[in-house]
Amino acid sequence: MNVQAEARKINFVGLLTNLLSALTPREKDVLERRHSLLREAKRKETLEKIGHDYNVTRERVRQIERDGIGKLHQQSGTAAVAQELMHIEEIVKKFLKKYGGVMQEDHLLDNLIDFYGISAGNLSSEEVSHHKRSLAFVISHLLAEKFERVDTLDEYHPTWKLKETPWQLVEDVIAQLVTLIDSHGRPVSIDELLTKLKSHSFYSNLNTRMGTAAAMQKDMMDLDEAILSYLRTSKKIKKNLYNQVGLAHWSTITPKRMADKIYLVMKEAGTPLHFTAIAEMINAAHFDHKKALPATIHNELILDDRYVLIGRGIYALKEWGYQPGTVAEVITTVLRAAGPLTKEQIIEAVGKQRVVKKATVNLALMNKDKFKKLPDKMYTIAG
Repeated sequence: MNVQAEARKINFVGLLTNLLSALTPREKDVLERRHSLLREAKRKETLEKIGHDYNVTRERVRQIERDGIGKLHQQSGTAAVAQELMHIEEIVKKFLKKYGGVMQEDHLLDNLIDFYGISAGNLSSEEVSHHKRSLAFVISHLLAEKFERVDTLDEYHPTWKLKETPWQLVEDVIAQLVTLIDSHGRPVSIDELLTKLKSHSFYSNLNTRMGTAAAMQKDMMDLDEAILSYLRTSKKIKKNLYNQVGLAHWSTITPKRMADKIYLVMKEAGTPLHFTAIAEMINAAHFDHKKALPATIHNELILDDRYVLIGRGIYALKEWGYQPGTVAEVITTVLRAAGPLTKEQIIEAVGKQRVVKKATVNLALMNKDKFKKLPDKMYTIAG
């Protein structure tokens, strides 16, 4: 199939808008609110909220919703709509077959939105999201009988799969990946994880199992992409800021304490940072709803011996080779390791450990109780 040729054939918002126009005003309103089908919608509304607005029971709202969806099924039988739905169905099947018959819902929707060129169009993020929600409704309610939605398992995200694909495949892959990650003891890159998996007989056996599974066309399937697609379905495994995967409960994957958040953003930055910049990066990462305040970050940095103050409000990770102490203490360490040095050499060495002005180093060298200036203008430790 030529992706570019097919990219703009279906307007999901327009398709659904046309279908909804055949409903009564109340049915249309209920479906739009229950499934966040309006452009400005942020979330689905509850049965209670809609029932309160119409002064009817939750069950009555549910009945109106069912009636509306039933009418949409009737409308979808018309030739023009049926042709578009058939096309969407075929594309969904192609993607599912490529990814081992199973795709986490957002993963599937994002692929379809990209395929149809919607995400690449001159649309706002709000408009793209509107198309995505409309497409989700089409698959969930007008094509639901063609595929299977897995959404009742606590350890998995809502997922779509080919009916013929055994869910046991997913569970076996996730169990193996969890074991590999846990044995490693720290987050790993996707490449590392796949390399480790390929060293086990499980990988070759999986290739055989997936290649012979019903409705799975091996020539269409990418085994590594299928494994990663399965990984996306699991709530046990998650990515961190460095695009590494680990167990979701690890602090290096899902930090809950402010100290863990600080460590993660500094590791990601890979360079010393001012405490205000650290606070900004934590807030930008959206770990949770808690806002990081600069004063709180500063207090955490002061109390945690993993960090070294290297300048005015600037901190570095000790594991990067930075040592705690005053400028004078840093000079002492440098001279003890290297022997007598010129002032310029000392300034250069201190600059690798501290963000300070030359005058600060000069001032420290003037302390005769700690340092001695030799006749050749070299400096050494006093005493």
